[in-house]
Amino acid sequence: MLWMTMRLGQVKLRGPGFLFLGTVLWNIALVVGIVRLMGGSQSGYAFLSMPGFVYTMLFTAYALIGGIMLLTFFKRQDREIYPSQWFTYASIYWFPWMLTAASSALFASEPTRGLAQAVVHGWYASGMITIVLGFVGIALLQYLVPKLARRDLHNSNLSAFAFWVLLLFGGFTGLLQAQALPAWVGTLSGICNAFVAFAWIVLTVNLWKTLQGTDTDSSDPFALNLVRLAALCGLLGSLLNFWGSRPGVAETLQFTLYLQGIYWLQLFGFVGTLLLVAVYHFLPRISDRENISSGLFGWKAIMVLYVTGSILVSLVYVLGGRVQGTTLADGNRSFLDVQSATMSFIRISTIGELLVFLAAAVLVINLAIRFVSYLVGYVVCCLNCKNESAQ
Repeated sequence: MLWMTMRLGQVKLRGPGFLFLGTVLWNIALVVGIVRLMGGSQSGYAFLSMPGFVYTMLFTAYALIGGIMLLTFFKRQDREIYPSQWFTYASIYWFPWMLTAASSALFASEPTRGLAQAVVHGWYASGMITIVLGFVGIALLQYLVPKLARRDLHNSNLSAFAFWVLLLFGGFTGLLQAQALPAWVGTLSGICNAFVAFAWIVLTVNLWKTLQGTDTDSSDPFALNLVRLAALCGLLGSLLNFWGSRPGVAETLQFTLYLQGIYWLQLFGFVGTLLLVAVYHFLPRISDRENISSGLFGWKAIMVLYVTGSILVSLVYVLGGRVQGTTLADGNRSFLDVQSATMSFIRISTIGELLVFLAAAVLVINLAIRFVSYLVGYVVCCLNCKNESAQ
């Protein structure tokens, strides 16, 4: 996100020391939270699993990072604000507000009780997926598509329409129909899912219009095809989420693997793929070096492994959730029958998870090798300069 801010605004980073401090504090907080999780201190809330005091540390670190990004944005030379920046800054400043509100309600000395906990948690979880992380992916889409296609976005007004629809309705898509809540809450969540799906259709049409006839003009056809695939995952995730929230369908699917499949499609298939393409696109420009090799363990291998694994897990969980929900709804089937019908899908999903793990391991090894080679080159350059000055 910082790269996009500096690149689009034609500005240098402001306050790198504070950014470094915030990054260090953020990672310290994550390490503390992971250690406490391994020790059994789990809250039980999705996306808020760590103990409450950790989120105070995360908020402090994020305030430093977000403040530097805001300062850099205000100092930009190019005063035009692009659609990718709308989604970037909405994501950046929506997250601390949601984190503060949810952690205050759930981890305070006198937290909310009863049904209010489910509402707050559902609001936070859906906001994290649809707005915070989803906007990160959409921002990368709006940045990478024009760059790789070498043409301007088709219609920024369509992006603005989708932006406001997602921002207004995206935080209320995670309240399930069969939860112990008033009936209107689940119905409202289903309506919000319909608006989110419609916004995604608008975004997809805008990107499709932008990409028409770009197969021969693209600067990197492989990366552009991955961006297309990621956009398809985002669209499919929103449509499946809407379909699964409909009355009569939600009661069957909402406590099954179906929801996990949607999470994988949105977080790994959409956001994760675009983050990987962004690293592939940004890294050579940041380090002034050639990209990771294109051999057996090069970028293409990493991205093919990751995308294949993510889509495999997503589709298997969606299909498995459908079978699991149908079997659970059958009163003549025992719980052991439900387990046996589900286990085959879980076994297949393990293959996809291993592919994602392998892609991540290869990426880390490649980046570590690049970092060591860069460090060695820097030390050698310093020694040569020192010898020349001594002579």
